[in-house]
Amino acid sequence: MGMLGTSIKPVGVLVADALGYFEEEGIGVHFQTVSSMNDAYVAVSTGDLDVYLFSSTAAATFVSQGVTTLRVFGGTAGEGSEIMAATDLELTLASAEDFIGLTIACQMPETGQMVLKDYLLRQGLTIGAPGEGADVSFVYINDSSTAIEGCVKGEYDLCITNASLGYYAKAYGVKVVANVSDFVETYPCCRQTCNQTTYETQFDSLVSFEIAALRGHAYALSHEEETLDILEEYSGEEREFLRAQVYGTEEYTPAMRLSLDPDRDACIALYEAMENIGEIAPVEEIDWSEYVVSDVYEAALTQLLQREPDEPLWQRSMDYFEAHNT
Repeated sequence: MGMLGTSIKPVGVLVADALGYFEEEGIGVHFQTVSSMNDAYVAVSTGDLDVYLFSSTAAATFVSQGVTTLRVFGGTAGEGSEIMAATDLELTLASAEDFIGLTIACQMPETGQMVLKDYLLRQGLTIGAPGEGADVSFVYINDSSTAIEGCVKGEYDLCITNASLGYYAKAYGVKVVANVSDFVETYPCCRQTCNQTTYETQFDSLVSFEIAALRGHAYALSHEEETLDILEEYSGEEREFLRAQVYGTEEYTPAMRLSLDPDRDACIALYEAMENIGEIAPVEEIDWSEYVVSDVYEAALTQLLQREPDEPLWQRSMDYFEAHNT
């Protein structure tokens, strides 16, 4: 299982590992840190890595280039993109028209900027680089710190960031003026992706993995301090920042939605949006539904409902699943 640095987005997986849930479900899970998303997806596509827990966009990029050995089968996090501006900039973002004339800094792989671009196009606006005469200009930068610093200096009007950096907004000299989910309600952030052969020959193991991760997710929802102990030891991050990311605080509501649901409909919509904005140009026509599968998660959730029919979390999760995985 590929992991990216010490990101705590896969909370359910981290808690399940710490509490021994994978062993209880009869599988061995071995974490391997990868150096980049590209390396991880190459490893998954060749079968050298069974599962990777991060990114949505890389899967679409690889598939569009003819790599057909990837299967997105579950979720890690959804939404999560915050739109920031300098604290002294007065503006309101309530509709597509409010973006006209603005320059927005963002990172290329970030899903929020892609679905926002698609939203703006579908609302009849044009997008492009500064100086191209588009209604809304976008600039790619390498990291969130550069984007935030650029907003403070007045180089950009807005920046789109992920990973709950809005928690530190005041200290950075910026403010959160909107979330991308204000305009596109449901879209994927990190996904669970596996190799096609793993999906076909180790389906039951994937289901057991998902059951354990769902149990870890349930534990995290009801054991805040114990979960923070696990995440603090794993990541080394400040405890209150971890709290803000996972649970929120009185002053901060996270835009990120932690969920193991594959959100198949939203995932396919993202890949179609990537085509629409020209982020990917498939070498041939693609049926994205072939590459986003929901039966692993459904089987895991069904088993948990059979085990614990009176647990309201499983029924709520099934209700959500049925509405978002058509």
